[in-house]
Amino acid sequence: MAHVIAVVPMYRPSSEVVPRLLTLGRQVDALIAVDDGTGPAADALFEELAAEGIAVLRLERNSGIATALNTGVRAALADGADFVLNVDQDTDLPPDYVQTALDVFAGANPVTRVGVVCVDAVNGAPSLPTWTSPEGFGLVPEAIQTGFVISRECLETAGLFDERLVIDCVDTEYCLRVRDHGFRIAVAKGTDIRHSIGRRAELRPVGVPLRHPSGRVATYQYHSPFRRYYIARNNIDLMLRNVRKRPRWVLTVLKREMSGMIVSMVSGPQRVAQVLAITTGTVHGLVRRRGMIPDWLRRAIT
Repeated sequence: MAHVIAVVPMYRPSSEVVPRLLTLGRQVDALIAVDDGTGPAADALFEELAAEGIAVLRLERNSGIATALNTGVRAALADGADFVLNVDQDTDLPPDYVQTALDVFAGANPVTRVGVVCVDAVNGAPSLPTWTSPEGFGLVPEAIQTGFVISRECLETAGLFDERLVIDCVDTEYCLRVRDHGFRIAVAKGTDIRHSIGRRAELRPVGVPLRHPSGRVATYQYHSPFRRYYIARNNIDLMLRNVRKRPRWVLTVLKREMSGMIVSMVSGPQRVAQVLAITTGTVHGLVRRRGMIPDWLRRAIT
């Protein structure tokens, strides 16, 4: 029987995470909750999780999701995991998700070399597989990391998550690296997860609302200036890493991210902070500065 351990990175978790993890625990052999530097405010919650038999690892300071994931993955591998399941603290998996993912691994032949199994849909929005394996599994070039079931072989061959990126693009970079090592990312067909994807803001370029024909104000996916710094910096970092071997992918990312950055800077909220964050992130991406956001910038945009 495959030994599956779930790793759940957490930061400022609410009490809702306790029943969520207890439900998740029915699908795996063990759970590891990694606190990404929340501090004493979460002491009672993590004590409750530990009392329920969940392993708790606590980082002294906030270091980003990549570091939190790696902390848990290393512990899972040391505990003999054959597969590691990554789950964000705000993700609800269907009750048969892990078994569905394991069935994909079991049904894949060695030539297909599945290294990661990911979700089929997020909040009802289905994935669109780019390829189909000889066994009929949908394969994708990249996917959201919550719900990743990663084989031990893949982790030991391709490595862990890139901690220099801190948060955004961590899953994209990992997917690209996994594929560079000859592994495939397969979809767990029919699985649909519930996952928080942030909030939407009204589209108001320079304060003027853009409306649909119905009269309703158009909206866009909003990211805080803090997140926009990492989005700008890390996307440029990845584009520079892949410009020669994946030129078409780089052009697609450039078009997509430029659109998002322009909207954030002209539509607001916090337009000045957005401009400062995106501009600094762009410069830092070009000069390949990595790691945590500079303290001076964090203070300026929050």
